[in-house]
This record gives sequence, structure tokens and C-alpha cells, in this order.
Amino acid sequence: MPMRADLWFPQIVWKDTLTSVDNAAIRAHVLETKANNKGKTATNQLGWQSEDYLLDSGRPIQVDHMIRVLNTHVQDCARQGSLPPLRICNFWFNVNPKGSYNTLHNHQHSVLSGVYYIDIPDQNMGSIEFHRSDEAQYYIPDNLDRYTQFTSHKATYHPVTGMLLIFPSWLKHFVHSNQSEQARISMSFNTELDLQK
Repeated sequence: MPMRADLWFPQIVWKDTLTSVDNAAIRAHVLETKANNKGKTATNQLGWQSEDYLLDSGRPIQVDHMIRVLNTHVQDCARQGSLPPLRICNFWFNVNPKGSYNTLHNHQHSVLSGVYYIDIPDQNMGSIEFHRSDEAQYYIPDNLDRYTQFTSHKATYHPVTGMLLIFPSWLKHFVHSNQSEQARISMSFNTELDLQK
């Protein structure tokens, strides 16, 4: 009889493709905002990052709809992870032209975080890469024939329009540089306890 496997401290990345979000309208809003706002500097290198949109700040109806859709996914992930109810507390938009990238980071003061890809019109626009933080790279043989979810040092996702990723906010990640002539447009978000639930 095989031994029972108890999974402790798993690093979960949830993935879905959203079809009910008006990406074209949101893209237009992001580009208009970028044209009128210099943004902020955080982990986005050589690209543009908007100021944070807070939970109750005014925004276009298409963005409000997107946040409602994202919140249903956040709540589903919280239930799966046996977490209390969560909701998005802040989010920001990213425009990454050729050569821009995001440095290795995590999201403090949040439980789950996520990224939603609004416009990925080309290939090689910069994959997001999640890194394990348990120092397993010092113990797992580097000559394995193949790596699994148990032995891999990293998990890589190639962006496509409409893709949503939600992950624990402490999971370190970075985004490779955009090698396309076109801009990668995305939004990132953090969550907090939903005290209304």
C-alpha cells in the first residue's frame, strides 16, 4: 500500500481565461490614462505603471465590470484555499513596450494577488515567472530527465489576451522583457479581507 502524501505549504497559481470583459474598451481607458498621467515607479522597468486605483475610486463602467468579474474569481480562490472572504482592494495598469520588464518582487499587505492580460497582440511579449522560495534548488538534482510541479524551481506562464492568474501574494515573481514591437497591456491587483461578507 503506498504511503499517504500530505501536501503542506503548497504554492498555488490559479489560471482562467475571461470572456466577458470588454478588453478593447479597457485598453482605450488605459492608453488615455497613460497619455495624461506619468504614473509611478515600482517594479516596472522601462514601462509605465498607473497610480493605484483604490476600492471606491471612480472609474469607467467597463473597468467596474472587470473588477466584479475578477472579484468572483478571487472569492472562488479564497474558498478553495480555505481563506476568509477576500475582495480586490487596489489595482493598477501596466503598459510594457519593447525591452521593458518587471523585477523580482512579491505583494506585501495582501493575501492573494493577480494579473489580468488586457492586450497581448503578439508573441514574445514577456512571460511571468514564479519562483519557489524554499531553497530546494540546493537539494534537487540538476540532471533530472524532466521536472514536475514537485521538483521544478520555477513556473512560467506565457501571456495571452484574457488570461487571469491569481496567486499567493508572498509568491515571488518577475516578468521577462517584452521582445515585441508592440506593447503588453495588463492590470495587477491585491486583495484584503472582505468585511462585508
